[in-house]
Amino acid sequence: MNRSEAVLVIPRNKTALRFIELPSVDFFEIKGMAELQTIKEFPYPKEDLIVSFRNLGSYKKGFSYILLVIAKKQHIEEMLSEKGAVPDSVRLETELLYLYLLTKGMIKQDKVSLVINIDIDRSEIMILDGLKPVFSRGLNSSEGWLDEINRALLSYKRDKGGKDAEEMIVMHGSNLNMENMKSEIKKAFSIPVNFYEHNGDLISPDMSLEIDLLPTEYIDKKLNMKNAKQALVTFFLLLAAVGMLAGFFVFKTQEKNEEILMLSEETDKMQKDMNQLSSFLKKTELLKYQKEEGGRIVDILKECYALVPKDIFLEGFDYEGRSVLYCKGKAREMPSVFNFIKALEKSGYFKKVEVRYATKKEIENQKFTDFNIACLAF
Repeated sequence: MNRSEAVLVIPRNKTALRFIELPSVDFFEIKGMAELQTIKEFPYPKEDLIVSFRNLGSYKKGFSYILLVIAKKQHIEEMLSEKGAVPDSVRLETELLYLYLLTKGMIKQDKVSLVINIDIDRSEIMILDGLKPVFSRGLNSSEGWLDEINRALLSYKRDKGGKDAEEMIVMHGSNLNMENMKSEIKKAFSIPVNFYEHNGDLISPDMSLEIDLLPTEYIDKKLNMKNAKQALVTFFLLLAAVGMLAGFFVFKTQEKNEEILMLSEETDKMQKDMNQLSSFLKKTELLKYQKEEGGRIVDILKECYALVPKDIFLEGFDYEGRSVLYCKGKAREMPSVFNFIKALEKSGYFKKVEVRYATKKEIENQKFTDFNIACLAF
């Protein structure tokens, strides 16, 4: 389990992964196609598998490039049984590793990167063509990893026919002694190698995770428990309301008719006055809020326009009304998008800025990057 919100992380070697293109950009169509692809490739009953995916973007018009993950339900349930408490979600380490590299700016748009994530009891090999992951393989241990890397590269060249790796990124936990490994890696490969150490937890609050392998039975069970608690609270509130009404009725019947009538008339009059006053105060507060919010939004938009680099073309803004502003536009180079994000983060208006998507496009023989940036305001 990782973090206080109870997340179980599944290693790469416990799942099957596919990087595939599907002829749709609609979420529900992609979901249906992914399930059909799973049934076609894996000879197991549908109810014995858990299928999830991450949409990695559109690299061809009308197509979506997805990371499809398939896990046997039995393996997931065994891991859940070992942990005891049921988590809120079950995440895939491959997605965490990819987002970690992306958010930290460790991969480059114009290079093919070979990424090795080494742990004590497992390792993972990933190849990225620019910002696009194209290959992944999980290992059961860190032993024999040099041979596995060579086999993975041969498999990648055979199946994908991609370009040769131009740089190597080695990720490892702080609990590993990497001195011997570093020496062996540098001897075995002629490409530049960068080593990065992490604390074993790749999850960051900034990550927009899409893959969840929690079985539906556990999700339904949690929802049922939540609904049962809400029903119990509602029952006690109704019981208290009935008791109060009964007591009020008994009190009323014990009073003299004239006193009840006089009290009722005075109460009604006061209630009307209070209702009018309450309505007036609510309208006043609403107008005040709308005025302040409108001015704040105008200031934010002015700040955003002022920070836009010259090589970025903004196409519009979307405001959800939950202090989230979306900036949409085109950039000639991806680094310009990251520079724009850094400028927005330093502006003082936003506490978090992240890329929702960044997609390459070609318009009139010119390459652009379509992007959508989500800005969470203070």
